Amino acid sequence: MKKSFYQEFRDKTKQSIARLEKRGIYNVSFNEKNSTPINAELEAIENIIIDYVVHYIKGWHNERRDKGRGAEHIKLHLEKGSEGEITLEELLNLGNSIRKYLKMFKEPFDDGRGGKVFEWENDEGVRFRIATDKIKGEGLIPPLSPSDEIIITFYSDRNINEKMEFKNHKVKEFYENKEKFKNSQNISKLRLKK
Repeated sequence: MKKSFYQEFRDKTKQSIARLEKRGIYNVSFNEKNSTPINAELEAIENIIIDYVVHYIKGWHNERRDKGRGAEHIKLHLEKGSEGEITLEELLNLGNSIRKYLKMFKEPFDDGRGGKVFEWENDEGVRFRIATDKIKGEGLIPPLSPSDEIIITFYSDRNINEKMEFKNHKVKEFYENKEKFKNSQNISKLRLKK
């Protein structure tokens, strides 16, 4: 069945926005760009209603205190063998990861201190966490709406002694149930082979 003009236009718009988002993340991480928005829902963009925007900012990192935020802090996790290692592809797909998370869990986890947490596990069993916080008028970007937040950090549980414990009980429960289901299917397959 041939796609309608509207459907083709809509698909190309989504692809274009995703490409711009990846370019923005790359330019904040490795070039002189200071900030780029990551829109939580592409469907909302088409309807010009954006409920949730997260900014990926240049940020900073203090080596002596091992504290920081934004791209300068997150880039440390791109180094091979680093604690919390992430790949460039995983970094560039931040927007997709946030959208998938929101599609499944509807809202980020509130850490109780004003920050939000997005957590998930990929198909290889690697767990990821993004921590955000409200923009507090630090001169970087004027808040566009009361919901605007900045990404403080993004990391995985690679090269860490223990598997990351999910903070969000809904996420933890989801992956526990997924694992139980997978195990029960494997047991069923073994019974069939006998």
